[in-house]
Formats: sequence, C-alpha cells, structure tokens
Amino acid sequence: MPEWLPISRLVDLILLAMAVEAIWLFRHQRRSGLEGAPPLLLHLISGALLLLAMKLVLTDAPAMMVAATLGMAGLAHAADLRFALRSA
Repeated sequence: MPEWLPISRLVDLILLAMAVEAIWLFRHQRRSGLEGAPPLLLHLISGALLLLAMKLVLTDAPAMMVAATLGMAGLAHAADLRFALRSA
C-alpha cells in the first residue's frame, strides 16, 4: 500500500462512496414514484458497519465497541435476509 494512502484513509473513502450510493438510491427510489427505503439499503448499512468495525480495529478502539459494531452489522444483515426471504 502506498504511504500516501493508508488503510484507514482507504476505508474512509469507501465509506464516503457508500454514503453517495445510499443518497443515489434514495433519489432513484423517489424519482421512480416508490415510497419507503430502497431495497438495497440494508445491504449498504451492514457493509458500512463492517467497514466501521474495521476502522475501529485500526484505531485501537475498545474491543467492546468493535463487538457492538459487529453485532449491529449482524442485526442489519439478519433484517436484510428476513425482508429478502419474505418477499421471495
């Protein structure tokens, strides 16, 4: 990895790109005349929480904070699976 782009900065850039993607999904949903949250939103949330947990590990955050973030990512993933299986 180049010195000018450390892993923590790369994680920040990926999180920023995911935030832009979420905004785009909301706008696309509204333009399509659909109400509610976009179907892919829970995918993004669970992925962003995993990246946030990685960022916390890189900054030597307390283990309990990392575990809580991973737990929230798991809950978001479980909710995503539930909605996906219910609609299938």
